[in-house]
Amino acid sequence: MNRRIAALWREHLSEIRVQGVPVRVLDIGSGPAVVCSSGVASVLWDWAPVVELLRGDHRVIVLDRPGCAPGQTVPETLPDLDAEAARLLAVLDVLHVTGPVTAVGHSFGAAVVEAAARLHPGRLASLVLLDGSVPEAEGADWAHDEARAARRFRHRTHPTARSRAVRRLWRLVGPAVSVALVPGRLRVARVIGGLRAEASAPNTLLASLRELAGYVACMNRLRELRARLPLDPRVPLTVVAANGLLPRPGLSRWVRQVLAQATRLAGETSVRSVVVSRSGHFVMLDQPRRTAELIAQAASR
Repeated sequence: MNRRIAALWREHLSEIRVQGVPVRVLDIGSGPAVVCSSGVASVLWDWAPVVELLRGDHRVIVLDRPGCAPGQTVPETLPDLDAEAARLLAVLDVLHVTGPVTAVGHSFGAAVVEAAARLHPGRLASLVLLDGSVPEAEGADWAHDEARAARRFRHRTHPTARSRAVRRLWRLVGPAVSVALVPGRLRVARVIGGLRAEASAPNTLLASLRELAGYVACMNRLRELRARLPLDPRVPLTVVAANGLLPRPGLSRWVRQVLAQATRLAGETSVRSVVVSRSGHFVMLDQPRRTAELIAQAASR
């Protein structure tokens, strides 16, 4: 990556209105369409290394969820998995994407693309779940009080995060926190100007808190969809698990959970499971070449 390429990406960056809400979208390259959905506290720039590897042979579309881009208003309501899935497909409609589409989801984004495939069969040709969320292991809770979580976010978290004191603090520590949580972002920030300012924007913190507050309800909804709406057996699935940045003799507990989920999904459609070593949770930043290779293979299936 270099600054010339970064400038090219900026040329293909736009904000479009989708279902009445502004959504920041990167749309670059030509060929079979690939749409990417990010995880919690992640923005489209986290896909930059993979985009650069894919854009020569694929049309790559990466979208931010509402409120994540600089200057956008963060909704006071919590995210809804069905609505996020519908928005993903609506972006494709606005961009006039036709033909088969490979949907790639990272972490929570994996739940979004899977929900889109279950709720809207026929729209997606293949799925890639990059270290995707595992409801049984990290969040689903039938006793969760969704209404209470929504009230707490609206009346406590939202006004606190928008307060002058918190905004001032986040402008100081936001960039450092962003890189500390995801070290791979530092390489991208060195090439793409303005990412420090984006990371320090107050809405970045609030958007992340919003998604965290709504995470359990979305995991509960994913479990409901899995029980009620099977995947189309004609839509192949690639499940990618990250085994950690440091070498290890075997598989981590997390990887075993991801692979167990893949085994359950194999009862619905064909599943390819891949373990990526020397990678943290942000596979597309830690192992961009391997990630791009897996996406390209999925798009050709």
